[in-house]
Parts: sequence; structure tokens; C-alpha cells
Amino acid sequence: MTEPMANAAARIARAFDAAAAYDAHAIVQRQVADWLAERVVAVAPPAPRVLEVGCGTGFLTAATLPRLVRPDWLMTDIAPAMLARGLAANPGARGRVTDGEHPDLPGEAPFDLIVSSLAVQWFADLDAGFQRLAALLAPGGRLLVTTLVRGTFAAWHAAHEAEGFVAGSPVYPPVESLGWPVEARTFEQRHGTAAEFMRALRAIGAGTPREGHRPIPPGAMRRIAKRFEADGAVATYEVALIEIAAPRSC
Repeated sequence: MTEPMANAAARIARAFDAAAAYDAHAIVQRQVADWLAERVVAVAPPAPRVLEVGCGTGFLTAATLPRLVRPDWLMTDIAPAMLARGLAANPGARGRVTDGEHPDLPGEAPFDLIVSSLAVQWFADLDAGFQRLAALLAPGGRLLVTTLVRGTFAAWHAAHEAEGFVAGSPVYPPVESLGWPVEARTFEQRHGTAAEFMRALRAIGAGTPREGHRPIPPGAMRRIAKRFEADGAVATYEVALIEIAAPRSC
């Protein structure tokens, strides 16, 4: 991993480790985990070896693990505090701290399933990250992940653009550009105010502006907030569920 990539990974880990109020604000994250869990349960073989990337506090684990037959479930996260909370909530799982984009898991592969809910959007290079993860699959194994795509926080971005600014939150790729089998869904979370929306982002570890973003003057931010609130203060999450199957051995 290059030094800039390592620095970015460390910044992400710090943000999520500081997200002490994550569960109270991660409404959509729980809904997406439930959606992904249905698909994982539908395709899981008996006694599956499962790697979870970016487990957070364990929403996907809790929604899936009790429904599988004799699973060996390995929770991983880049943020040690998040992983500790996830393991405490899911004592039937094992855990390792690792960067899911550059997994360091000697002796663990191969896996029947590799799963991840709303974590891979933090990868610096999604294609390369998926290739590294797919290399850990057993023949016939499956990679099942959800990630954010273009249109996420559309009203927030539109309010900035109307005032001549660019929002500091990430701009995600269009779903058409992903290049894998995809199912897309829209999730919404309504907030009372723009300030409440921003507090919620910080609480789930996603409030750090992207690299290179310049601070917006306070007066402009007040105008942006008013536009966002006039439009209903709705945070829209556009989510893609990606499934990649490893070839079966001959």
C-alpha cells in the first residue's frame, strides 16, 4: 500500500473509531444490511466460511449469522473500536482488524462467502479491491456487497450547486459504470434540519470532507442549509447490491 493510501485508510479508521453514536443514527445502514442479509441467506451453503469486510458494529452479522447452518463467520474492520463493538454484539463470530481493500488474513482463505454492507465505497480503487477479495474465494464462492452510487445525497448536492458551491461529501460512481451484476434500491432518511443531517453524518463516521474540499463560508452554508430544508431535508441513499461468483473447479 502506498503512503497516501495508508494515510487515507488511517483517516477513515479514526473517523469510524470516533463514531460512538453510530447505532442511533445509522438508520439506513441497518435497512441496507437487512436487505443484503436476505440475499446472503438465500445463497449460503451449509457450514459456510464467511468473511465480512467493514463489519462496523455488526448490523449485517446480526441479521445473517443466526440464520445460517454452522457458519464460521470472520468479522473484519479497519477501525478497532467498531470491530470490538461488533464482536461484543455477535459472540458467535470471530474478528480481525484489517483493511478490507488490502486484506491481510494469513491462514484464513478460502471463503465460501465474502460479504460487506456499505463499506467498499471507502475503497480507493474498487476494481482492484474486488480483485483482491475475489482471490480469497473458494471455487464457486460468492462476493456479495452493497455500496453507494451516484444520486446519494442528491438534494444536499443540489442545494450546494444552487449557491455555486460543491458539497464536501463524496460523489459516488454511476451504477452503470460498476461493470458487475447489480440490483439497485433507494433508501431515504428524513431529517428535521440541515444541522441534524450533518450531525448524523458525523455520528456514523462519514462527516469528514473528501480530500481537497475547501471550507464553505458560513453565510453560504446558511443559504445552502435553507435550500436543503426547503426541499424536505431528505438524505437519499442510492445503493447497489453487487454479486460476483467465483468459477467452480472442474
